[in-house]
Amino acid sequence: MATNDLFGESGDLQEVQSGLGLDDGAGLRVVNARFLDEQKFGWDLFDGYDSLRVLTYSASVSAIIRMLDKYSFTSFECMFGYQGVLRDIKDILSFQKVVVGDTRAAIMGLKDDRHIHILEKVHAGRVHFYVLKKYIAHAKLYLLSGANGHTRVIVGSANLSERAFSGKQPETLVKFDDDEDAWRHYNRMFDRIRDAATDEIPLLEDRISKAEIEISETPVMADKSATLVIESPSSEETELAAPIQISRVEKVAAALGTSIAAAFPPIHSGKQRITPEIKREISRIHLVKSAEEADNRYFSLDRVNGSAIISGKPFTLEWNNNEVRTDAALLVDYFKNYEGAFEGDVPRLQRDYFTLMSWLYFSPFICDMRSLALLQDSDVIRFPTFAIIFGKSNCGKTCLVDTLLTSMFGYAHTIDKRSFTSSRLRGLQQAYKRFPVVFDDISRNAFNRHGRDIIKDEMQSPVLESPGFILSMNAEPQSFPDEVVKRSLMIYTTTALPPQNEELRQRLQTKIQEMRRGLTVHLYRRYLAEVMDRLEDERLPEDWLALSSGVLSSIISDSIDGSSPNWCQPVTWLSYAEKRYDRVKARLDNLLRPGAYAKNEIEAFSGWKIERDKVIVWEQRDAFGRRGFEWDDVPSTLIDEDASGGDRTVLHRSGLEHFMGRRLRQRRWWAPWGD
Repeated sequence: MATNDLFGESGDLQEVQSGLGLDDGAGLRVVNARFLDEQKFGWDLFDGYDSLRVLTYSASVSAIIRMLDKYSFTSFECMFGYQGVLRDIKDILSFQKVVVGDTRAAIMGLKDDRHIHILEKVHAGRVHFYVLKKYIAHAKLYLLSGANGHTRVIVGSANLSERAFSGKQPETLVKFDDDEDAWRHYNRMFDRIRDAATDEIPLLEDRISKAEIEISETPVMADKSATLVIESPSSEETELAAPIQISRVEKVAAALGTSIAAAFPPIHSGKQRITPEIKREISRIHLVKSAEEADNRYFSLDRVNGSAIISGKPFTLEWNNNEVRTDAALLVDYFKNYEGAFEGDVPRLQRDYFTLMSWLYFSPFICDMRSLALLQDSDVIRFPTFAIIFGKSNCGKTCLVDTLLTSMFGYAHTIDKRSFTSSRLRGLQQAYKRFPVVFDDISRNAFNRHGRDIIKDEMQSPVLESPGFILSMNAEPQSFPDEVVKRSLMIYTTTALPPQNEELRQRLQTKIQEMRRGLTVHLYRRYLAEVMDRLEDERLPEDWLALSSGVLSSIISDSIDGSSPNWCQPVTWLSYAEKRYDRVKARLDNLLRPGAYAKNEIEAFSGWKIERDKVIVWEQRDAFGRRGFEWDDVPSTLIDEDASGGDRTVLHRSGLEHFMGRRLRQRRWWAPWGD
């Protein structure tokens, strides 16, 4: 067999002369090898060695830190490569900022004082981290050596990450044990990349207090005396970049703005020269960031070590029982505010909003559940990434979401709806990690243009951690397609505050603001810890909604010294799923009312009739050619697409009757299902 290598034993990394027909030892290399056997991956592959050198992608930062904490290597070097393309100094600054931040965050996320132990190794010169400062093609490389003289070279397709090394996705590793030629070849390759194309990541503090760094603190800016020459990649290499995988870096690059970009020199003959003077000029520029540019918000959860980080700071999962009781009492009071103030079916509103709360609290785990479902060929639709809350105005949608987020993280955050575009949604999906993304007052047009496709995409995001999305729509849309309804958590309500009672609205708003100031997030910390204890790494929960709502119900019940309120009872996924089409069923009931039945289509301009196992509906179009009923609402399995067309919609009678819960009769009366 043959494995691909990226650099040979001689030649400059930046100059490839393949076009001249010369073999200078650079570029794409083919290593001749012989197949001996193969075996299942195990972490014991790294046992028994004292030294490790790694070249992997930046996405592997957290796994690298955990591995360094697990093994007692006396010498450790790691270079973080990049899946995208580093075209100029702006890309390099942005990439280094992201990787240094991720490295610091991963060290901070270690339990107890183990992060100090890692930093001590760094300060003693036994551990080194490096980040690219020039464009380098992708490679994965692991070099192990022991005091006994044994060596091991591992190359292949797998980055050092839990997902790649889990054995649940097709990856290949090739190892060379005690092979002197392989050891010499790949160590030279490692040295050349490190020396010519990387900067060392500075970790100078005895205890890291924050993950985020400024542009002026990036490694490439540290050496003010050297000139950096950046060679732009070819157009072919640029076209091969994967934009979805590099959105976090692109977000930082966009945030640099025109002020700092003015200091960047132009590219001449494919090269950009960053002199010491230019570095000093960049460092002197004071960056004034907009709120969006300065938004480094994210929530990261390490289920293996039971730790969490929010926006670069530790988020402890320990709680105080008194504070939990405070949070529980405040949330119960919040839900009680709906009683006597809102008009309509208040108990249904409370139950629906508790269902949304159960989803929102569980949303940081949704990305893990979807990954596991895809690996096990299970039903990923059961784990919705999007929650859509819609209905009439004044039903408390915005206030509810703000309150629940405050109970989780201590503050609420809503993203400007102008950012509701396909590209921004993809970027937020990766940048926010597990922090819920909230959009308020999204229009029907914006949703149809940008929301539908990402909701329908059942493939997992290319990052390990991704958030849940909440879309609030004040103006009630006519319908949601069935493909959206079955893939989202849908909360619809017409229960609302009476619009004419402004005094009541202001009084409630003042009370809610006071209540939010009392929330401590301790209830959510306890919730996270209990849910992680109940989730198994290799198994999907039978019913995540029952699990989440059950934990919430139990915590609230324990905290208020009594039984939970009626709205705060466990909710199953099946009970929710049966109700999400209630609005559609009501509209179908009206459409197929006995008074609209006709024996044939010439009796009425609009109506319905039964022909054996089919139900036929015909409608008269308005002056603009529109039909009166939104058929996109109806589950597609009920419609006979082949027989439908024009002004006629043909439905399967048995499935329709089961969906509506009643039998359809040819006479002008109906009977409940089962009669």
